[in-house]
Amino acid sequence: MKALIVKSPGGPLLLEDIQIPEPGAGEVLVRIEAAPVNPSDLRAIKQGKGGDFIPFVPGLEGAGIVVKAGKGLLPRLLLNRRVACSPKKDGNGTWAEYMLTDAAHCFPLGKKISAEQGAMALINPLTAIGFIDIAKEGGHKAIINNAAASALGRMLELLCGRNGITLINIVRSNERAEQLRKLGSAYVLDSSDPGFGGNLSSLARKLNATLLFDSACGDGFRTLAESMPDGSTIVLYGNLSKTDYVMVNPRALLSRNLTITGFFLGSRTARNGMLKNIKNLILVRKLMGSGMTIKVRGQYSLAGAASAIDTYLSDMSEGKVLLRP
Repeated sequence: MKALIVKSPGGPLLLEDIQIPEPGAGEVLVRIEAAPVNPSDLRAIKQGKGGDFIPFVPGLEGAGIVVKAGKGLLPRLLLNRRVACSPKKDGNGTWAEYMLTDAAHCFPLGKKISAEQGAMALINPLTAIGFIDIAKEGGHKAIINNAAASALGRMLELLCGRNGITLINIVRSNERAEQLRKLGSAYVLDSSDPGFGGNLSSLARKLNATLLFDSACGDGFRTLAESMPDGSTIVLYGNLSKTDYVMVNPRALLSRNLTITGFFLGSRTARNGMLKNIKNLILVRKLMGSGMTIKVRGQYSLAGAASAIDTYLSDMSEGKVLLRP
């Protein structure tokens, strides 16, 4: 089979022929139909998967058909079904014609969900659901999301509306702000506006928005933190700015009782437990089957992976980019 392989940290993606793996007990072989490019994939390519770098196939999510099943009831139940899937721990990913994974890492997709949409049914939707859960657990009635023009941002807006939570969207340009307003967003702020800090502070206090999700984690972090109401929580869930450190005034943290924490989907799902995770996946399938779609900007073959990554990095807010083995 054809597969994209990374052999050194930050090294090139190499399209190679490798042996199709055979599923063992509890495992399935998925013929991959579509796999997205995500920031987490690019981070893995740059940093590797673990301390000692071992060549691997990237791709943390995708969709395809289960074509072979190992021993066990669950693998047999999934045979010949289209599934959303993720790799085994320390296993090869979805940027290949086939992927071997645990049956428990697959979730059947309904007939209404295409391979393209199903390929994106895990990371962003489950992250958005996790944000809603965090808001509910903390009793937050209004929240703020930075870098809000992304596919995740659009999902979060949908879920906030369905759960009675007010959302303040932060984007990086007036053009993006106008786009969100045309889509129906009630509260949108442009971080490039000279008065952004004051505008955020005023609106956050007016709406009692005491929970901020930040995926940029860049130079503007200090402004974000110092604009939040007393007692607020700031959740970091990405590093799109690629800066090594963020600056914040420690006196603001101390005197105004601000909390800064992190969100990692893998840790969240482990904390949820099996029943909660199944419930969340069923909710994702229901949402995607009833009209929640993710914009796809481009689709590329495995041979075009470098172009796919360049297209995605040129403007992540413009839509997702898929690999189609």
